[in-house]
Amino acid sequence: MRRLRLLNLSDLKLGLDDLFTQRLPALTLSSLGKGYVPSLKLKKELVDDLPPALTGGRPLAEELDETDRAHDGFGAALYYTTEVYLRLPGADPALVAAAKRIRAAFIPELEDLRDSYADEAAAAVRRKDDLPALEADLKLFPTAKGGTLHDWAIAYLAAGEKLSTLLSKRADVETDGRKHASKLRSETVALLNRVRNAIADDVATMPELPRDLDAQIFGYLDELEQRREVANRAAKAAKEKKDAAAIG
Repeated sequence: MRRLRLLNLSDLKLGLDDLFTQRLPALTLSSLGKGYVPSLKLKKELVDDLPPALTGGRPLAEELDETDRAHDGFGAALYYTTEVYLRLPGADPALVAAAKRIRAAFIPELEDLRDSYADEAAAAVRRKDDLPALEADLKLFPTAKGGTLHDWAIAYLAAGEKLSTLLSKRADVETDGRKHASKLRSETVALLNRVRNAIADDVATMPELPRDLDAQIFGYLDELEQRREVANRAAKAAKEKKDAAAIG
């Protein structure tokens, strides 16, 4: 009888969801299996309550995405507004010079907005020091509803700094939860193996139970285990290839 060993928390989340939706009738055919339902349900709830980072997602992903869109939006607005004055025939030389200083300080290249969250955050912290010196330049360029580019620059840098704060919070979530999650994973896999052994005993002693009851209950978990084994082998081979190339 196959034992589960390699399932990670993402696998367990999928497998337990399937167990309690599609396979619960099969599980409760066995009196011993039925007796394990409360313990399995508790483990399922604990896995479901884990932060997304530990079950296949990333914590604060929506907040990071929303903040990045704000950062990139204000950055692009600064870029294109200065671009107007750099291209405008006959533009006031003082405005052109100010536009060049703003561009150099805050958004030298539009491609900067494609940088990683961490790089954008670091750039915002660095560029914030330039804000006081360029306040007068920024206020030369009015925007709708009585504002100026100074307002947009403040919002641009604030969004970049918020990215840094969110990244720090995400790191804390991942670090704090990892030890607990690892213990929960081991306990849940061990519980599933105990349930499997108990059901095998039931099947062996009760002829009325289906002979394929193990497959009915654990079929999807076995598939997830097999996929994890294949993925782990592929990851190991890729690492060995990379290490060999680095040495060579």
